Amino acid sequence: MDYSSLLNENQLKAVSTTSKYTRIVAGAGSGKTRVLTYRISYLISEFGVDPSSIVAIAFTNKVAAEMKERALKLLHGLGSGLTVSTFHSYCAKFLRKEIDVLGFPNNFTIIDEDDQVKMIKDLAVDAGYKRNDDVVKHTLGFISYYKCKGLYPDDIVLDKFSSENDKKALQFYLKYEERKDQMLSLDFDDLLLRTIQILKQFPEIREKWQKRITNILIDEFQDTNDVQYELVKLLMRDETSLYVVGDPDQTIYTWRGANQSIILEFNRNFPLAETIILDRNYRSTKSILNAANKLISHNKKRVPKDLYTLSDEGSPVVTESAYSRDLEAKYVADQIENIRLSNPDVSYRDIAVLYRAAYITLPFENEFMRRRIPYQIYGGVKFFQRKEVKDVLAYFRLIYNQKDDISFERIVNVPRRGIGDSTMDIFKAEKENAGLSYFEYIDQIENFDTQIKAKHIAALGVLVNKIKETKKRLDDNLEAYPKILEDFVRELGYFDYLSSDDETAEEKVGNVRTLLDNIVDYLKNNPESSFEEYLQNATLQTSQDEIKDGDYVSLMTVHVAKGLEFDYVFVVSMVEGIFPSERTMIESGHDGEEEERRLCYVAFTRARKKLYVTCNTSYSFVLESRSTQSRFFEEAGLKFAKKDTYTPQKRQSFFSSNFHDGYYPDETYEEKPKVSYQTSSSWQVGDIAIHDVFGRGVVAGIIDDTILEIDFEEHGRKSILASHPKIHKEERGGLA
Repeated sequence: MDYSSLLNENQLKAVSTTSKYTRIVAGAGSGKTRVLTYRISYLISEFGVDPSSIVAIAFTNKVAAEMKERALKLLHGLGSGLTVSTFHSYCAKFLRKEIDVLGFPNNFTIIDEDDQVKMIKDLAVDAGYKRNDDVVKHTLGFISYYKCKGLYPDDIVLDKFSSENDKKALQFYLKYEERKDQMLSLDFDDLLLRTIQILKQFPEIREKWQKRITNILIDEFQDTNDVQYELVKLLMRDETSLYVVGDPDQTIYTWRGANQSIILEFNRNFPLAETIILDRNYRSTKSILNAANKLISHNKKRVPKDLYTLSDEGSPVVTESAYSRDLEAKYVADQIENIRLSNPDVSYRDIAVLYRAAYITLPFENEFMRRRIPYQIYGGVKFFQRKEVKDVLAYFRLIYNQKDDISFERIVNVPRRGIGDSTMDIFKAEKENAGLSYFEYIDQIENFDTQIKAKHIAALGVLVNKIKETKKRLDDNLEAYPKILEDFVRELGYFDYLSSDDETAEEKVGNVRTLLDNIVDYLKNNPESSFEEYLQNATLQTSQDEIKDGDYVSLMTVHVAKGLEFDYVFVVSMVEGIFPSERTMIESGHDGEEEERRLCYVAFTRARKKLYVTCNTSYSFVLESRSTQSRFFEEAGLKFAKKDTYTPQKRQSFFSSNFHDGYYPDETYEEKPKVSYQTSSSWQVGDIAIHDVFGRGVVAGIIDDTILEIDFEEHGRKSILASHPKIHKEERGGLA
């Protein structure tokens, strides 16, 4: 095989190197998988390495299968015995042969994460807790943390300052391990940890496996964690060659334990190591790479490199700052329609919308459904199908329909009110005997001889009264209903409940606040609508049937997009606090900012032909402030064209005979006829407001040009719709 005709200069150097230790720093789109498979082929065909002595590690089973298939095809049948697998698969194979030395049978069962959760819940019930008690969640996090450090219960010593939750979690960890042993089972972490244990404790087994291996190759080395790295070192002897491929600029999984210093300090740990940089990009245009290079150059912890391409300059990176979330979504939908109109051969599958957090999707889902643009969300569920969104909507439905038993059953113990299955069985029987709904029965409980415990009646009474109080505030129609609903959710303790989940708290709270944002947007676009109409609209969206023709616009987080590429990529909601994530930067400081920048770099380099980067300046309940453009725009050298703010305009849809609201930068805005009502443009902070019920006050803030925050002299701060007929501005000169 003529490798020189199939590879560029640096790729050929990487494939044919004779160095014992090699670090390949492979930039995005530089052909790293190609280099790895050709390296395997070269070792066997040119260096005469026995295929059975080669171990290649990939990070997913899919990539491992593809790498092996490509290598065997290059070798024309000479690769018999070649091992290409993930770390977990390799360790499972090892343990099937060697775990008996630990007194464990080799016919063990491997349990997955769902099995693990169920086991911890069962243990909690056995100990007198409920399946959803906080101790379950805390224990799962506790076990994950210590297994990432390679520690079993006997290795953990808690000091006197340890919390009671940690002490309980350690007890559950011990029982969990005992239960697994009884079931002859291992979890995913055990596969690595037990392999390491055997290699450390039994030198003869370690030497046997070391002698079998002459070459270890590892893909995505930047995502290696400490446990995996320890395993690799235990499998090596002095004669073993180690060949690693990765890109420090694409380390985006430190929150899952990835240790970037492993690839950065490779040459320090292996002083004779050779580093080869693959910096020619075969994916993107020069314009896209220029932006990506400028952005990532702001990071300090990296191996310096600038990606280049021999491709054309390509279209400039397109930037757009929209006035609202809805207008940002309209802009993206417009561009997708334009792409399809001007390029008939473009499929929806060639287009991706990428975002930092899953709660970003709602306005895009709304707009795509309205335009009949087929889309698929990867790595998550559609917005209105997310648990916390469905929980909050169930609460909202109960405000207006107190016979809605389905919604009541959903939220009766969310947040926890100590209502177990046995209590619900009694509750259900009694309310059905009385011919009432759950809500009605609790509201009238004093009229019945009930078996429900007093503490449960008290907890449910608080819930019923809070719902009735909120309904009255809504019926009074004196305040902005989005603010009333936000107060309702907070006073229920639902935000606190979500915040107790450390790993997904930010995303879940963000989803609920995005729902509140959506209610504000709906109110703004439908000023005469009621909240009941909004609930109906939301219900219809949850029952939407998915389009199943297989050709979709892909919506996904940047983490999910890692390793993928698309002709047209939209990176959306690039605003401070979301991308980069405020939480990440608070928790991890400068390192967190660098990881966010790497994540943005990954997003940009998914694009082949054209990259769009957008933001909006809406008021956000997620950030509790008006949005501002991400610092990454400036760092990537991306500027916004000087123009008027985009606004909606009628235009015939390409996808249906109906008209829809779209907006285009090259067209003049045609204002729609409006209902006569005040808007926030009539108000400024500091204006004196007179309310027919609340009296005199001062405007303290304006939310999304829709809601006035007013400090009333006698009633404190209230959130009032700018269009509310009971609110008036005191004329200048009318001040006392």
